[in-house]
Amino acid sequence: MSKVILFNFNGTIVNTKSLAIDIFNEIAEKRGYKKINNKDIHYLSTLSIRDRCKRLDVPIYQMPWVGLQIKQRYQQYIPNLKSVDAISEVIHELKQMGFRLGFLTTNSRVVTTQFLTNNSINIFDYTHYSFNPFSKAKDISSFLKSNGLNRNEVIYIGDELRDIKAAKKNQLCCIATSWGYDSIELLNEGHADYIAQQAKDILNIVSSL
Repeated sequence: MSKVILFNFNGTIVNTKSLAIDIFNEIAEKRGYKKINNKDIHYLSTLSIRDRCKRLDVPIYQMPWVGLQIKQRYQQYIPNLKSVDAISEVIHELKQMGFRLGFLTTNSRVVTTQFLTNNSINIFDYTHYSFNPFSKAKDISSFLKSNGLNRNEVIYIGDELRDIKAAKKNQLCCIATSWGYDSIELLNEGHADYIAQQAKDILNIVSSL
């Protein structure tokens, strides 16, 4: 049976980085956190979540609340966002190559379906919707169990260090992408099995496995 390519959704399929920064800055203005300036974006992308919180004066215990606020405010924008450059073509090519496709997301089912339809990529075989944006390892485990999949059947693709850690905790082969939230420097700390510099690199990587 063909392998399953499991994507993290926000940041990997849809580019939500700028949106997340705008929403964070709205929250920061009201809560007294430091705002994110354009010149700070790359530096912040090299830091762990804990260190980002320190840099932005966000108490670490408030980070889950901030994450949920950003997730909730995303929902009105997601359907009209564009997919990551060339990822649509890659998704269709993976399908033609015989891979089964899935994704994990904390977006609502309705807005996710609207986004996929608007970007002509509503062709996934598996979906997994979660409420908590900080439970990726558990989400992956739940995805495997609910779909009766073994870890050697699944390749996980994500854009953050915590994606790599979640994949490794579940003993999955992991491809980290350079176009999301975390910098290459930070991703390298997680020792992903592979790093895709651009979407089409995914095709070369999975073809070699």
